[in-house]
Amino acid sequence: MIDIARELERAVEAACDHVRALTITTDDDVAQVNALLDCLHVTEAQLAGMRLQLLGEAQLAGAAAVSERVRSSSRTTTSEASAAIRLATDLSDRFWILADALKDGSISVAQAEAIIHGLKRLPASLGRHDLERCQRQLLEYSEDLGPAELRVAAMRIWELLDPAGAEELEAARLAREERRAKAGRGFRLTPDFHGAMRISGSLPMADGALLQAQLDALMPSAASYAGADDVPPDADARRADALMTLAGIAANAGEVPHHGGDRPHIHITMPLALLTNNGPGAAVFGFDGETLSAGEARRLACDAGIIPIVLGSESQPLDVGREYRLVSKGIRAALMHRDQGCAFPHCTARPAACEAHHIAPWWSGGGTSLDNLVLLCPYHHRLVEPDPDRPPEWQWRIEFHPDTGRPLFVPPRNVDPGRRPRQHRRFTLNEMTAPPPSEGRVRPEPGVRELRTSPAWVS
Repeated sequence: MIDIARELERAVEAACDHVRALTITTDDDVAQVNALLDCLHVTEAQLAGMRLQLLGEAQLAGAAAVSERVRSSSRTTTSEASAAIRLATDLSDRFWILADALKDGSISVAQAEAIIHGLKRLPASLGRHDLERCQRQLLEYSEDLGPAELRVAAMRIWELLDPAGAEELEAARLAREERRAKAGRGFRLTPDFHGAMRISGSLPMADGALLQAQLDALMPSAASYAGADDVPPDADARRADALMTLAGIAANAGEVPHHGGDRPHIHITMPLALLTNNGPGAAVFGFDGETLSAGEARRLACDAGIIPIVLGSESQPLDVGREYRLVSKGIRAALMHRDQGCAFPHCTARPAACEAHHIAPWWSGGGTSLDNLVLLCPYHHRLVEPDPDRPPEWQWRIEFHPDTGRPLFVPPRNVDPGRRPRQHRRFTLNEMTAPPPSEGRVRPEPGVRELRTSPAWVS
């Protein structure tokens, strides 16, 4: 063991010497930096996997001194040490597939923690065979999904394994969460004794979504502050102004705000049958992974305009060609349904904070239709807006996937010389499939220790 540790130290020292001597002046240098970063990501995961394996083995052997040493280390907090020990126990007990992936460097610790967090919410009746299938399936998405998305994917995977059972459990979970959220609702204004009031509180998801929609409708644009002496306010400050505007409207007239000539809407996607009957839940647009029960959705529908998101609906034309430049309410509803927020990869902006971008500009003959529109936040809208003075290969290009119709973003050459198309991670989540039947043996139950081969690094 001591010899292995010394070899690791020498390897790290050699790598540090290489980095100190590195210069970044050419495209080849950039390629080397990217290759080294990729290598470091893999090595970091492998080292973390090795550490967690040691902790797990110590837990199984009852070596309390090892756990105590980790908890008392000055290099980490007590909570971080406890979390590491819990993760090591989980990996050695139930999540052996993830442990092997960590040791291979194919996932990070954050990704492993996210998957475990999600899978732990699955029914306790889930057998080890099914648990292995879930782990293998989720690992296939680890190249495309980050920790936040993998956590959602892990919680959704049971729906693919057992749709009927998942619906019943999801309905019960939503009912519990609604009761808990309603009981825990609260709103507090606290003076900070420096000329301001601090706002804190908690609202049930349906009520919070309604408030969010009204604030988004009243939120001033940054450009509206032009000419002010101060620096233009950020989004949080403008949202605070919107809250005061909403309070003023209620105090003066008791009327709700209008958004584009209509009341603000909360877009909820669910089959009509689930709206009229009891169902497991409805998704709230703009709040990734959040759902409402069918009862809450019906309550909102009593006092909200229902926008039919049906392609080709006569009452909501989805293709107005070049007759209009501005996006109609029907097209925007369909656009929100398709893109579910800013479609630029990794952006988390909600639909209400986004703008409809003409892929082929209006001024160059582009029409106002779904096949020429994409939902983007203001920052990414400016980023991808075509510049006639720049070569096309040095600009972002937007196209649509031929099978799914999802928007794809082709980066410029300075971002990716290969110009490989990218799509938002939320679309990968939406296209998840059920885990295939597991092939091969399943690891024995805890307590049945199997013979292990020596690790590759043991000579």
